[in-house]
Amino acid sequence: MAGVVVLEMTDSALAVTLLTFWRRAAQLAFGGFAGFIGDRLGRRATLILSQVVIFAACLSLLLLLEGERLKAWQITAAAFIIGAGWTVDAPARAALVPDLLGSRLTADAMLLESLTHSVLLGAGAYMAGWLLEYIGASAGFSALIALTGLNLLLLAWLGRIQVPQTTPVAHEGVWQSFVGGVAYLRGNRRLLTVVVVSALINILVFPALSLMPVFARDVFDRGAIGLGILNGSFSLGSFVGLFLTQRLRRRMSFHSIFAAGSLLQCIAWTLFALSPLFSLAMLLQFLAGVGQAGFYAMRSVILLTSSSNEMRGRAMSTVALSQGIGLPGELVTGSLAETAGPRLAVSVQGALAGLATLGIFWKGKSRQSAST
Repeated sequence: MAGVVVLEMTDSALAVTLLTFWRRAAQLAFGGFAGFIGDRLGRRATLILSQVVIFAACLSLLLLLEGERLKAWQITAAAFIIGAGWTVDAPARAALVPDLLGSRLTADAMLLESLTHSVLLGAGAYMAGWLLEYIGASAGFSALIALTGLNLLLLAWLGRIQVPQTTPVAHEGVWQSFVGGVAYLRGNRRLLTVVVVSALINILVFPALSLMPVFARDVFDRGAIGLGILNGSFSLGSFVGLFLTQRLRRRMSFHSIFAAGSLLQCIAWTLFALSPLFSLAMLLQFLAGVGQAGFYAMRSVILLTSSSNEMRGRAMSTVALSQGIGLPGELVTGSLAETAGPRLAVSVQGALAGLATLGIFWKGKSRQSAST
């Protein structure tokens, strides 16, 4: 939604990608310490604090819009603040799952969380497009404020439940916590592969998401409604992909599903950028969502189940850190889209990501075969 507003203000693809750039800058700035913050403050307190920050940022945008003083740079600043909030929120939320349910149900819980996320994201994409087209940006920001407020109420209710938490690292300093997390990651090849692939896809593939307003308006000439349809198709694919993931995980390893999902979304994004038809683009967005489901869900499951109880908060913080590493990709994608067009930018980067990801998994498989 914010991307559409900025695009209408500036008519610049680069300005649109800068929204994601600054959100990733927040992830890069805070991602390495997010696990430490959750351990030091407590995971539930961290969740409430981050949602308060997000609520305040959304409310500020609405007030500026209603006062006719909203500028593109203010939306960009809010993107950084909201990105910081989500960076701290996500590891604490994921690390809280084993506290609530135990390690045996962690994989099922993360799949359910991903399913809920995809349903709400898909519904939100369609609703955002409809609100922007027929009511205006103020309605979209109001909806964000209402949802964030509901989230705060649910977190307050959760705070009444007694949950044990393992936080032996809470007395470490910030730097010791960060160094310890890096050392632990380097010593676990499975975790390291997941983080490297995640960083690669965030650098080359995910910046395409920030260009969706450009594809909807300038490439396919469909406007805000078209944006909602494209984003909704992606979310619908994620929804279906989670069902497939649930079935496949009984026959395939978590790592194999993660690899398949990573490669599928790289291929789908590449073909999406080259699609001459909006209907074909919708289908490819759907397939990208299917791949993203396996990538997203299994990334979290692998990080949670392959790390110790003491380190899982810091292991999950690498997700935000790997997303923040995608910071240069936003600038490259935006600049390339400005000079050569969004089709070339997304297709070239998607193809490079697919080849590099395939090489990483192939090398890891060869090492595994040699060791056995």
